[in-house]
Amino acid sequence: MKSRPNRLPGKIFLLAAGLLLLLYGAVTPLLPFIGQRATGEITTVRRELGERSDPLPNRYSYSVGYEFTLPDGRIIHGNTKVIGSSFNSGIAKGKAGVLYLPGLPWVNALERETRFDAGKIAILAAGAFLCFMAFRQGANSRTTSRKPWKLR
Repeated sequence: MKSRPNRLPGKIFLLAAGLLLLLYGAVTPLLPFIGQRATGEITTVRRELGERSDPLPNRYSYSVGYEFTLPDGRIIHGNTKVIGSSFNSGIAKGKAGVLYLPGLPWVNALERETRFDAGKIAILAAGAFLCFMAFRQGANSRTTSRKPWKLR
């Protein structure tokens, strides 16, 4: 009798990845309701690599670094990515609103990144799909009541 490979580590990995995506996709849009607002400072805006391979020409990825101060005086750093044109990232250095979880201040985002949009829906859908795949039964593990076809 053939032994079946152990699929448990793969299922655990799929479940963990799916739950992390679900958590990220849900927490970021909820920050305006469950988080606290702070005024932060955008410290760096840097263009990365070359032109993106988008259908629209002259689009580049920018890395944006920011920091904000907690009420107890600790400084928390954060970063995000934005897409801009060849001459403008769409975000400038200076003051910006930051939302964060009071108990976990490293869970933070710029205020402009916390709206619920199609990207967050895609992340939630990908997380749900991975969780579904983790609990899905494989075709070989099902028991069938029919006998296989026989050729005569």
